[in-house]
Amino acid sequence: MKIKSLTTKELYDKLLVYFDIRELVSPGVYKKYKHLGNYFFLSRFDIRLLQNLLWIRETVDAKITVNTWMWGGRFDERGIRDTSSPMVQKRARNNDAWLSGHVLAMALDYDVEGQTAEEHRAWLDERFILIPNPIRLERKLNGVQISWVHQDVCDDPRNPRVYQFDI
Repeated sequence: MKIKSLTTKELYDKLLVYFDIRELVSPGVYKKYKHLGNYFFLSRFDIRLLQNLLWIRETVDAKITVNTWMWGGRFDERGIRDTSSPMVQKRARNNDAWLSGHVLAMALDYDVEGQTAEEHRAWLDERFILIPNPIRLERKLNGVQISWVHQDVCDDPRNPRVYQFDI
């Protein structure tokens, strides 16, 4: 399937087969804007991120979990981070400039059923030429391997197509 040849509506409709829109946004944003519908939320994301997400979901053929707050889970900042998100509020209180891919709607954190984060990053790296758009993958936080996948489309042309980085 040629993900990049899909119309915006086709892309959104295919994503909504696999994801409840609440998985991609915070509780505050959902509560405030749910009356505008799913396309409103999806239209806020960088299209390259959505194309990659659909490609990954259809290619890996396994459940991908982003936020879980709507099912009583603890994850609520793995999609778009907005001004109601605790991470963003903390940075604002500290007057800390922050250009997170999550704030820019260019990043997602997720888990893939049947793969560890390390296995999934390797899986993506092996398929670098097939991924619709270049990606960055966070690998370590303070020197420790992270247990989730952080993917963003903050593309720096100096980086390889799949760029793994540590923070």
